Amino acid sequence: MKMPETLDSKLLAPCGINCISCEKYQNPCSGCLISNDGKSKASLKCKIKTCFDSKSFSYCGRCSEFPCPLMKKHSKKYVKRHDLNTLESAKRIKTTGIGRMMSQDHDEWLCPECGGVIKFQTKKCSECGIKKE
Repeated sequence: MKMPETLDSKLLAPCGINCISCEKYQNPCSGCLISNDGKSKASLKCKIKTCFDSKSFSYCGRCSEFPCPLMKKHSKKYVKRHDLNTLESAKRIKTTGIGRMMSQDHDEWLCPECGGVIKFQTKKCSECGIKKE
């Protein structure tokens, strides 16, 4: 998939992951905030999403309980598995704002070679397969 010119803010999952950088995005998932269609059982049981749905904030980084034990555990797992600090990403919501954050994520996950999307799980481009250093 080619990186769109701008990223919709609905692609930012409550936990701070940008859905466009996920291998499952459009294969078959459409994003954490967009639809439950095509999501795996694990994704449908996501405790962060369940918590998010029960509250009235836009992203975990804006919650009065942030960073909660659930987010800390989630981030620790993603740092270990994918070198992706979701806690820091979720914190950026407060300091950076969603528009600027989406612009930064666009630049971070854009393949410089072909304009594809670098996937956080593999650090490879979805189009040309180049590995992000």
